[in-house]
Amino acid sequence: MQTLFLIGQIVLGVFFLMMGMMHFMKMKDMTAYAKSKNLPMPSLSVVISGMVLALGGIGVLFQVALAWAYGALAVFLLLVAFLMHNFWADKDAQMKMANMVNFQKNLALAAALVMLLVLQA
Repeated sequence: MQTLFLIGQIVLGVFFLMMGMMHFMKMKDMTAYAKSKNLPMPSLSVVISGMVLALGGIGVLFQVALAWAYGALAVFLLLVAFLMHNFWADKDAQMKMANMVNFQKNLALAAALVMLLVLQA
């Protein structure tokens, strides 16, 4: 079981690390998306969110500051779910569906991270 848990932690850490790196690699696109969602200071929001994702992913991957990593990532996902994937405001059916899927994914990942945080404590 410990091996499976470790594999899961590696996959989860790499996932968040890659998502954080994408914020920097696709800074222009991410900033435009943040601006379209009326986020204040969209460029800074993308940088901060990229750092939270990357540092959280590193924490999970290398099992360093796990409480911070799990907690920060869970809070990030909850904020993003409600601020960026507010499907209830979409008029376009395809956009509504895409945002609903991302909203649900973020809530599920946040819940899993909270469970990991409880197990880690």
